[in-house]
Amino acid sequence: MTQTFTYDCTPRFVHFVYKFTGKERDSESGLDYMDARYYGSTMGRFMSPDPLGGHTEDPQTLNRYAYARNNPLVYTDTTGLDFNLDCAKNNGTTCQGGNTYYKDANGDYQKTVIKSDDKGNLSDQSGNKYSGTFDGKNVSFAGADGSKSNGSWIQGSSETKGITGGGELSNKFQFTFSDHGNGQALHASFTYGGTFNQAQSELEKAGYSFSALDGLFNLRKDFAHPNAENFRTPGDPGTGRNSGHLLVEHPLSSLLPRYSVPTTGSVHTGETNPWGSVGAAIQHLEHEQ
Repeated sequence: MTQTFTYDCTPRFVHFVYKFTGKERDSESGLDYMDARYYGSTMGRFMSPDPLGGHTEDPQTLNRYAYARNNPLVYTDTTGLDFNLDCAKNNGTTCQGGNTYYKDANGDYQKTVIKSDDKGNLSDQSGNKYSGTFDGKNVSFAGADGSKSNGSWIQGSSETKGITGGGELSNKFQFTFSDHGNGQALHASFTYGGTFNQAQSELEKAGYSFSALDGLFNLRKDFAHPNAENFRTPGDPGTGRNSGHLLVEHPLSSLLPRYSVPTTGSVHTGETNPWGSVGAAIQHLEHEQ
């Protein structure tokens, strides 16, 4: 018997790419791209372990392949971009170990984590919105209710953006935070919507001074950033600890780019000033001039 097969060759123009939680689905693998890793919707599991490793105070997070504590009806995991929200006075509930906690749908207290989406909008697990600023030393978050807290970076997270200049730094500074190195507290790249000279003026108000010693003797950074000028805060008196270090990029071959826009660079805080009291004294004099 001869069988005849009929094929429908009508072109199909409707193709839904964005699937679970609005994330893009890879057409070849069928996996959803969740920024930090891929998610398999057919299995309800991530394809690689959580880079953060979970939290011992919340056992459901210790399964590093589970999606949203195995409770997708209550939680979503859309970015993997993390900052813990700090607090000062421990009360055993909403403030524990220096971190802010919230009460989840099960009545358990979980650490408040602020994340950014692709557009730099900042929010926590409860959907509360925040604005974030960096004053050259600390990142702080302001909630819609007027609350303000510093934030501490969760090592192993993907980058967090949407944080602008604060304190003596204007909102012309736009920071993107990522993992930091040993002996550092924060690391970020930045763009500044102005000239090199304008950026330098703001940095000086925030306590940063041109660091000739970094430029002369920090060979590792000289090779990595040959077109950058170094700026540094003195750090704590006598020890040089908790110093901030900024690299502001500009081509050395011409003075004209000093007046171009934007200005770019990077910053890390929490270092120990390698030049000690001598470097701190030199920078203090430079700042006073």
